[in-house]
Amino acid sequence: MRASENGYALGCQFYSLNSGHRKTLQSIVDTYLTGETISLESVTSYGVKAQLHEEEVKRMQQNWWRFAVVALVSLSLIVVAGLMVQARILSITSEHAAVSQPVLTQRSYNNGILRLGDYKPGQKVAKGELLFTVFTEEGTDLMAKNQFELSNINSEINYYQTLLRQSKEAVARYNTRLFNELKILTERKKLTEEELQTHERILSLYNTGVKKGSVDVVSRELEQVEILNIKRDLLQMDAQSEFIENQLDQILLGVPPREAQGDMKSPFEVQSKLSILIAKKDKVLEEIERQKSRGLAYAPCNCYIVAINASDGQVVHTGTSIFELSPVAKADRTARSILALMPLEGAELLKIGMPVEYRLASHDAKLQGTIEQIQFYSAANSEIFNDEGESLSGLPKTLPRLQQYTLVKITPNDENIDMVVNEPATVIATVGWKDVFKNWFNL
Repeated sequence: MRASENGYALGCQFYSLNSGHRKTLQSIVDTYLTGETISLESVTSYGVKAQLHEEEVKRMQQNWWRFAVVALVSLSLIVVAGLMVQARILSITSEHAAVSQPVLTQRSYNNGILRLGDYKPGQKVAKGELLFTVFTEEGTDLMAKNQFELSNINSEINYYQTLLRQSKEAVARYNTRLFNELKILTERKKLTEEELQTHERILSLYNTGVKKGSVDVVSRELEQVEILNIKRDLLQMDAQSEFIENQLDQILLGVPPREAQGDMKSPFEVQSKLSILIAKKDKVLEEIERQKSRGLAYAPCNCYIVAINASDGQVVHTGTSIFELSPVAKADRTARSILALMPLEGAELLKIGMPVEYRLASHDAKLQGTIEQIQFYSAANSEIFNDEGESLSGLPKTLPRLQQYTLVKITPNDENIDMVVNEPATVIATVGWKDVFKNWFNL
């Protein structure tokens, strides 16, 4: 196979020989070419070992299926053991679970006889629709009394509104008359002042005439008296003008004088009485609405009826549950979920957003869901509410009151699954090894 530049053989290869003979001859040649000495015993020993190895390989090749069966059985045992460990450590199974939904409970607000409409479970109702009435004889009489009082108050309000309008009209007429009087008085005062100036000129002429002897003293004194009378009239006009202006100022301030009202009350008095009546009317209306709300119950949302807990004609008390309603979701479906009571052991391994498997009583297939909410639960305090303050139904009614659970709310991944409210279910939460190790070592 290989030779040096001088033609010396450096290596050889054998053909058409079994592996034992080929390895034995290869060993002899290689030992010779390296200049070492090999004994017959070494060659024989090496050949025997090669022959044994070849026979062992043949035997293993003939029995390979036996090794495959052993390996498959071993692998199966390992898988079964892993599944058992997973079922024991990694899988948390619910003790109780059922289909739930948000529920709004409509209760009676007073004691009386219940009057129901023609409703059945599963029927849809619109927001604001009248569901039932609870009226007692006492409540009916009290409402009738309040309505009679309201009618009387409305009559008084109409009377005082008319009186207020008449009073305002009287004040407006009096105000117009004052303006006219003030205008006439101003013109009269102007003419009187002109008359005074004329008499003062005449008096000046009389004084000159007395000095010359053409006018007697008596005529001059009489003219002086006339001037004084005119001045007195001007002072009276000033006082009258001031009085009129004061009355106009009172009207402007909203407190008209008594002369403007005559036998009627002032607008201020009428308005005060009217305000008192309106406030009283509002209180009576509020009381009537309160009585209506106590006797009448309306649908709080677009809902469908989950259950009717009372019958028509039944005597009910304050707080008695009459209707259980569930809001209708956007796609004309209710926001249903799965409520599962899980054991407290291993609760720290459950996380919000973790995928879980559940199986409904009406479905054989396993379904997928996601943990939405985790909290602790006790039958002694069994009221469960969602984020919107709506109570959730679906939990068993007869649980040991001292038993504690981990309550898990699960949202189904497939919204098209037809689930029946309160339908029993089984929930299995599978925890990963990574989470287990983190929990064990507090990572």
